[in-house]
Amino acid sequence: MKKIIAISAAAFSAFLFTACGTSKVQAPSSNVSSALGQRVELDPVQEYAEMNPALRDVGIGQHFKEATAKNLAAAQARGAYASALQAAIIAACEETSVDLTQYAGDDETGKTVSDQSSESGDLVRSIAAEIVKNTHTVKSSKNLLPNKQWKYYVCIEFMGNAEQLAEDVEKNLKEKIAPQQRAKLEQRHEKFRQSILKNLGQGK
Repeated sequence: MKKIIAISAAAFSAFLFTACGTSKVQAPSSNVSSALGQRVELDPVQEYAEMNPALRDVGIGQHFKEATAKNLAAAQARGAYASALQAAIIAACEETSVDLTQYAGDDETGKTVSDQSSESGDLVRSIAAEIVKNTHTVKSSKNLLPNKQWKYYVCIEFMGNAEQLAEDVEKNLKEKIAPQQRAKLEQRHEKFRQSILKNLGQGK
């Protein structure tokens, strides 16, 4: 009888040791999961846009009317792409020392932007707006939410390749800057174009 009790006690002790050991191993794993947070999957349309960020951008729209939700998503995508273009143009001009404060005005005077009651930001926005006109929707997805609203993902894409995009940006910029700045841009056009694509995420 004593032998049976001794065996039972040993087995129970072994069980406690195993249970404690298991709990100690699992605890750190739980903490790591909590620290990382919940992983959220991208919509396939978002993934598609990320495959070529120089030419694409994505927008999300939500509304009770399906057509309105889609239009909102497309508008957001165009706005996001225009913002990215503006930032890329400004960065490329800085890298190539092209002065955006010089407005073409006419080729004789080269009036400054301030003389035209404007800012260099307006110039850059106008160039981005022209480029965005040459985009179209290439991919979309939709979901009907529990609250009966439609949620749309829309990806827009520039209608041309990366080289054409950079060329169009440069062409538009040449038409709006002073002659001496235009000459500088022509001398450094390859560096300018590469900078545009780099700042838009080309090759990442």
